[in-house]
Amino acid sequence: DLAFLDTLPAREFTNGLAEIVKYGIIEDPELLEAIEEGAEALKARDTALLERLVSASCRIKKGVVEIDETEKGLRRILNFGHTVGHAIEAESQYAIAHGEAVAMGMAAAALISERKRYLSAEDRERVVSAIGRVGLPVRIPQSLDTARLLSRLAADKKKSGGKIHFVLLRKPGMPFVNGGVALECVQETIEALKA
Repeated sequence: DLAFLDTLPAREFTNGLAEIVKYGIIEDPELLEAIEEGAEALKARDTALLERLVSASCRIKKGVVEIDETEKGLRRILNFGHTVGHAIEAESQYAIAHGEAVAMGMAAAALISERKRYLSAEDRERVVSAIGRVGLPVRIPQSLDTARLLSRLAADKKKSGGKIHFVLLRKPGMPFVNGGVALECVQETIEALKA
């Protein structure tokens, strides 16, 4: 029963859509397509569509967590968008909500994936478009200092050997944890996404 969603303010409802979009991007191209086609209905809180997408999202997360309960392997794909997202969220002193920050982080991970030649420009545009279509931000605010974001990323638990480990994409539905992205590439990506 998703009736409780009607109690959420618009911003919080939209923040929750970030997780649904993430599952479509990392695990289920059909879910991503349903999000793309139903973006307006989603924003209007269409109950039937929400039930279908929430159910699919729960099924995906359950399947991933059952395979990897300790977050040592496959489960790390659930962090897609969270590496840069957590830095944005913290640097904004939480004025940017979690879902908004993760949306920006997903846009960053998609751009890094393209720049590293894992993801085609067409697929990156599709991913970023899907995020934006549901009302989530895909640009990083100019007000956030890039050097401070990088400093937060450098302290991240996913960093080793001067590189930051990201969940990247080969295409929608094909995520992977890479061996590390140089801070310079991350810096260029953040600057490219500044609004």
